[in-house]
Amino acid sequence: MKLFSKLFISAIAAAGVLAFVSCAEEQEPIGGGSSTESFFFKQTLNYNLLTNPEINIPVVRLGNSGDLTVNVTSTGDPEFTVPSSVTIKDGDRTGYLAVTYNQASLQYNKLYNLAIKISGFTSIYGYETADVTIEWPTSFFSYGTGGIEEGWWGEFEEKELFVRDYANNVYQCYLPECWGHDSGGKEAGYPVQDYVFYWNTATNMIYVPLQAMGCEDWCIADKGAIACKFGGPDYAEGSAEWMDFIDNFYKQNTDFEHPYFDPEKKTFYLSNSAAVSPATGEIVYGDPVFDKYTLD
Repeated sequence: MKLFSKLFISAIAAAGVLAFVSCAEEQEPIGGGSSTESFFFKQTLNYNLLTNPEINIPVVRLGNSGDLTVNVTSTGDPEFTVPSSVTIKDGDRTGYLAVTYNQASLQYNKLYNLAIKISGFTSIYGYETADVTIEWPTSFFSYGTGGIEEGWWGEFEEKELFVRDYANNVYQCYLPECWGHDSGGKEAGYPVQDYVFYWNTATNMIYVPLQAMGCEDWCIADKGAIACKFGGPDYAEGSAEWMDFIDNFYKQNTDFEHPYFDPEKKTFYLSNSAAVSPATGEIVYGDPVFDKYTLD
């Protein structure tokens, strides 16, 4: 009978621990307990710098007796600095790792990641590590209306221009549902796609990445972007390295004109390649003339 009682009490205790751990992601601890065992309540933490620029990562314990210094180690994107320790004050159950960063070094809409680990972790109540995701998202907004002349395709359409902050002095832009309308659209086998490009508002240079248009086997891009993609380093679209490569391509290949925005004419000179193969980047149809979008 005594053996049964001991087993029963042990089972109840174990169930209580499991119940606590399962609720750990939902609420902070209440009641007494160890003041020296620290842990993360959530294994995954997400921060949006647009809605809250502060990054304070909670480290918790069950009890609240005495000061407790918790040492941590961290790895991840170097733009963010995680302190090596946090002190949970006497009377408190939670302390916060205040992560710092230089806002000017961050890119919009990029996901940053940190992995933080509690040194000398022994607690069974929470998590030893926390995976932190940080983002500074931006939203598209209407820049104005105008018309796009899809040069070699021979189509003109009224389109609204949408932009969003992408990097310092750089907008990511798109014109919705271009191509294929005067040729019967999807029903005739010419699907429509958004026309995407990047605009450096400081230099007024335009960058057009490789993208589908008008036909599954046809793409557009500016010649610098094609050179980067095919035979070049294939830098990530929209990155500073990608734009630098394209700038240097036009400096070295003066027979081609860099796409640009003319503020006096309010005209964007976009793709200069006609239709190219998505496999090779070579022109497969049309003459290489600028697509042009002019604001009203």
